[in-house]
Amino acid sequence: MRQALRFYALILAVFLFLVINVQNIPSIYQQVIKETLAADILEGYNHSAALTEEVYASALDGLDITLHPGTAYDKSSQSDARSLNHCKALVFKTLASVPSSHSANVKNLTLYFADGRRGLGGGSTVILRCSNIADNELISVLVHEIGHTVDTGKHTGTLSAGKSEFMDGPNPVYNDDISLRFYRISWKNESTLKNDAKILDFVTGYAKTDPFEDFAETYNFYLLHGAQFKELAKYNVQLKRKYLYMKYYIFAGKEYDNDPYNQIQYLTRYYDSTKLSYDADKFVSV
Repeated sequence: MRQALRFYALILAVFLFLVINVQNIPSIYQQVIKETLAADILEGYNHSAALTEEVYASALDGLDITLHPGTAYDKSSQSDARSLNHCKALVFKTLASVPSSHSANVKNLTLYFADGRRGLGGGSTVILRCSNIADNELISVLVHEIGHTVDTGKHTGTLSAGKSEFMDGPNPVYNDDISLRFYRISWKNESTLKNDAKILDFVTGYAKTDPFEDFAETYNFYLLHGAQFKELAKYNVQLKRKYLYMKYYIFAGKEYDNDPYNQIQYLTRYYDSTKLSYDADKFVSV
């Protein structure tokens, strides 16, 4: 009897924890979590941590995303159920924490467990390495890749507007693509910087490699290091233009403060935003 009471008390505690926390996220994610939780409680669990993570992992399956096996990207990809659930839970939490109009653009997702690139993103596709990476870094990499899908998938322009001076691989960037307003701050075309461009015009060194990485790194910096970005923008005209672009064109006026930084690199830049520390608990809304 006591064991049964402890079990139901545990289930109730986890249920209340999740229901309270999902109030902070878009309704589509609330509904998926609640439906998944209700089904999982009927099956029964006896460990709160496992229950919580499995709920989030299962909730990812409930989204309108095609999950491709890791072997589709790397044939050597292998994982156990616990590792896969952990990665899927982190992905779900991240998708629920960025604007819903951004996460909704991710339609194809591959999670793999092998050596290789940490992430790839573009159009409606994200490929993410789940092995040998800390949770905070994985979340940051995913945010960066979501930035690519916002750039090249959500905003695409139309053929009738004609081709711009920018190409995304073999694909033209059309003249009515709002990403051009960002690219043209520092770039002449997809491979050539403006003559007066300098490292301090970019949030990171990696952002200076091409306009698409510039967009994704700036997107990441705005979300996870917003207060630091805003401070840097006070001292650099091009960074201020990039900050305001993200604020009004991409994030509908919303600003973020997920970076408890102690010091700002005014005269130098870190190379990779996904390696920087931030407050993941503050960023993740579930």
